[in-house]
Amino acid sequence: MAGEGATMNIWALLPEVAAVIVVALLAAGAHRLLQKRLAYKGGAAHNEVAGFLFSVIGVIYAVLLGFVVVVVWEKYDAAVANTETEVAAVSDLYRAVDAFPPPLRDSIRRMTHEYLDVVRDQEWPAMSAGHRPTAAVAVVERIAYAVNRYDARTNAEQDAHQAAMLQVQRLLDARRVRLHDNEASVPPILWFALIAGGLATVCFAFLFGVENKGAQLVMTGALAAVIAILFVVIYEFDFPYGGAVGIAPGDWTVLHDRLNLIR
Repeated sequence: MAGEGATMNIWALLPEVAAVIVVALLAAGAHRLLQKRLAYKGGAAHNEVAGFLFSVIGVIYAVLLGFVVVVVWEKYDAAVANTETEVAAVSDLYRAVDAFPPPLRDSIRRMTHEYLDVVRDQEWPAMSAGHRPTAAVAVVERIAYAVNRYDARTNAEQDAHQAAMLQVQRLLDARRVRLHDNEASVPPILWFALIAGGLATVCFAFLFGVENKGAQLVMTGALAAVIAILFVVIYEFDFPYGGAVGIAPGDWTVLHDRLNLIR
């Protein structure tokens, strides 16, 4: 996952780390309750049968869990690439209008600066909070209108006009994809299946009988922790512009500094 905008906030992961620890302790505590208070001896005599059934359940759940992780991971990578595409479209548009008449060129470049600032300073915080941003809609529509209504006359102006229209199209498409990527891609029914499957997998581990009760509790807690960690990965990657691994507006800041050097 490359890109100047891809970052990770370690401190933002603390709640998730705490949640993983709590899940592991709860799983181990529930198992200990069966061992001690209910005088549960475990299914040592049926470990062979239980092991076979556990393998089937584990494989099915692992396939489902792994598939979801891959899907949201690819979504995150695509969001990083799309952010770079949107930034590049703004940069290329700024250069493409160089052959426009000075009044129109300067007007489009001012609107381009405005779009950059609004996206970086208003829309990015809104996306990080899980909202659908609309602050830059009016600006990008004004840019598109200004480029589309330009009446090119010379061959050089026509070439510049076509290049500018292409960049406007790239910008609009990248913006639309960005807004879509900010929405959840894992539906509630799939979250239900993941949670139910995780509970079934952990609870099934309670049926095994092991002489070393402490080691069995550690294994149960570790199993629950691994599942919980993958839940955290799914949740974080499903919202690529928020959370601990949220895409930061670093590329926009770099572009802001570079545009000031273009004459």
